[in-house]
Amino acid sequence: MDDNVYADTLNMTALDSIYARQNRRSGHRTLRESTRVIGTWDDHDHGANDAGCSYPKRDRSQAHVLDFMDVSEDHPGRERAGVYSTHTCGPPGKRAKVILLDTRHHRDPITRDPIGRQRYFPNEEGTSWARRSGSG
Repeated sequence: MDDNVYADTLNMTALDSIYARQNRRSGHRTLRESTRVIGTWDDHDHGANDAGCSYPKRDRSQAHVLDFMDVSEDHPGRERAGVYSTHTCGPPGKRAKVILLDTRHHRDPITRDPIGRQRYFPNEEGTSWARRSGSG
């Protein structure tokens, strides 16, 4: 899939409204009622086109996307910086682990860097989490 919403804004009241409008759309409601929906975010969900670690509202924006995805208030993801998670899907004997990565929250600003020194993946906490998640 793509962006959950197109919310290029610093205005958190506007972001609330954009997510609420998406939740009211009949196709979105039908999808949510018929299947388990999991996800992370992309730049427009984050709040600005190609936003990363320099986006000033990223923590508040993270709370919005977790609310949108119905992540419980006591879920460990509410305590981390970034929207990443693992999910096990399928019946016993045919299970698959889905690992969702956040390439926004800690990402350095986009620059022309032909050597590729930019950071796209999470900080050390996120990297450690990904290593543990992939080993099970």
